[in-house]
Amino acid sequence: MDSPLYEKIANQIELQVHEGIFLPGAKIPSVRKSSKRMEVSVATVLQAYSLLEDRGIIKARPQKGYFVLETQRQTPESTEIEPASNDGSMQTRLQHLLQTSQDEKTIQFGTSVPNSQFLPIRQLQRSVGRLMRLEPEICVAYEFTPGLLNLRRQIAIRMLDSSCQLQPDDITITLGCQNALMLSLQAITKAGDTVAIESPVYHGLLQAIETLNLKAIEIPCSTESGIDLDLLEKAAKEWEIKACIVTPNSQNPTGATLNHLARQRIITQAEQYNFTIIEDDVYGELSYFDKRERALKADDKNNNVIYCSSFSKSIAPGFRIGWIVGGKFQAKIEHQAYVQSLAIPTLTQAAIANFLENGAYDRHLRKTQSAYQENLTRCQNLIAEHFPEGTKTSTPKGGFLLWVTLPNAINTMTLHSQALKSGIGLLPGLAFSLTAQFHHHFRLNYAQNWDNTTDSALKMLGELCHQQLEQNE
Repeated sequence: MDSPLYEKIANQIELQVHEGIFLPGAKIPSVRKSSKRMEVSVATVLQAYSLLEDRGIIKARPQKGYFVLETQRQTPESTEIEPASNDGSMQTRLQHLLQTSQDEKTIQFGTSVPNSQFLPIRQLQRSVGRLMRLEPEICVAYEFTPGLLNLRRQIAIRMLDSSCQLQPDDITITLGCQNALMLSLQAITKAGDTVAIESPVYHGLLQAIETLNLKAIEIPCSTESGIDLDLLEKAAKEWEIKACIVTPNSQNPTGATLNHLARQRIITQAEQYNFTIIEDDVYGELSYFDKRERALKADDKNNNVIYCSSFSKSIAPGFRIGWIVGGKFQAKIEHQAYVQSLAIPTLTQAAIANFLENGAYDRHLRKTQSAYQENLTRCQNLIAEHFPEGTKTSTPKGGFLLWVTLPNAINTMTLHSQALKSGIGLLPGLAFSLTAQFHHHFRLNYAQNWDNTTDSALKMLGELCHQQLEQNE
């Protein structure tokens, strides 16, 4: 027998509460508003709300409306950790979030791509033009795995700055860092295996874990010190972890950078508990320090580290040029890369190799790093002035991503929807975990053409946060 309409409405709202659409303590839409939106009678909505009260999901407050009970609150601060599988709901939610933020008229606070003004477009244009004029046959030919030799040689030279002593043959060119991460996981794991990840974590990694049918243990990652190595060790003692994926420099989304002692400790843990470290260093060259941080791979004496990076955040996102240093897994990784993509576009490899070779890259990095630091300061000042009391921001030491923590009563899924109506995109915290965490967090990209329009957009976000707090009072 089909369920009554009021019960279906109650089930839908209960699901929204569990998924974090409505936070504990938050006010849900009024009876009249829900009646109008769902095109049902007021009596039907009242029956649904009464049923939710009976279930202990919501509670009526005289003259104020209906509110989610505080007992529904998630506890992301808990130190209880266990493997979690992705049921696909995160993937669906993430695709929707990304698609709704891609309108060209939208101010793209939600992406992890720098504004075009921070990319060396003219230099690349000259490189591509020169290559097509002088070496057209080479540029349209296949460049089979492991990739263009000159590019691999230039990458080996660049990686000296991170204290890595490599040969071109140690490096395989990939279709960006996402492809490098996928190849790493495929080389190490099989379906059903368990991997440790930072939490919050880059959403592309969650998609990779889902695609490969892996289980993930989410290890809390703070904005100050990065991944919690005490909890990682606890997890490694209890579970058979095949790999730990970590971003030691300017982690996405928290911006955290591991200190020297933490870097040494995680390498020791990998050796002690027999798991492989997958080092995602895509933001490594965007450090705000004069000297970039030493890579984990540089201290990898037992080949327990696979290094992944790309030029997508610093030179050309659309070129999709990344690389991987696989160590003892290199042959397997190269085979997988060949099977999956056969070859990487030759023209883009050659253009980036030329850009690196002529010395323009270092000048470009100095310029962008300075601009990002200025934008960060401006962004943090605006948030401090216009967002609700209690709002906190991370303090990145590189990159261009800011992790914003709002008061608990603010739901960033709701904020996301409201902001889009004003032409502002952001990425809610729910996109950075397999579990229902980070409801009152969002990631903000400050690699913007910062002007009065951008200022106004950030002020508008602050105003929307204030409005949401007032509605929940």
